[in-house]
Amino acid sequence: MKRLLKGGSAIFILCLTSACGMNNYAENSLARKNITIHSTHTFVQCHSYGCKNKSDITFTNKDWTQIAGHFSPAPGSAEQERRAIALSIGDFERLIGNKNGTSSDKGGTFRRMMAGGLQLDCVDESINTTIYLQLLNKKDLLRFHDTGAPAVRLPVIHAGRWPHQTATIIEKRSGARFAVDSWFHDNGFPAEVIPLKNWKNGWKPNTILQH
Repeated sequence: MKRLLKGGSAIFILCLTSACGMNNYAENSLARKNITIHSTHTFVQCHSYGCKNKSDITFTNKDWTQIAGHFSPAPGSAEQERRAIALSIGDFERLIGNKNGTSSDKGGTFRRMMAGGLQLDCVDESINTTIYLQLLNKKDLLRFHDTGAPAVRLPVIHAGRWPHQTATIIEKRSGARFAVDSWFHDNGFPAEVIPLKNWKNGWKPNTILQH
């Protein structure tokens, strides 16, 4: 670990530190950031790199109607539910961005390094997506999946040039794990949902969606 950190960038250290000690439970992962979900109508959103800052978010019934629309009619398979999850994460981002100004968030970490507190890195994105997945669970909108703890991939050990972190879901029937990664694209686009094994091997989308 010391060899990995030696000469590394601040971003490398930030992502590693945020990912350390993650376990199999989404609730404990959120608790490490002092986040507890008490209500589906009032919760927090992370931003400013590494969940440095949090915004208090209030969701209305209208907001939830929009989110729930992706699950009506109820998905008939795990594959259909993963598509609904991807679309709903985009709507979470869009609705919340209009409330607290994070609608300006750009995909990736490096495009707006000096953008200040309204830009999100992979830690922010993975923690936020874990929150959104837990909210979907609390609304009984997920039938085929449970929320997993965020997962991390590391250069040398896994793939890529930089450490990267993602939210995850677990298919109930098979136990298969999937990355739910909203970091690649600008605010409001659907998340990428792919097998976690592929993500660990350095997967990235062929096209980056930008406003």
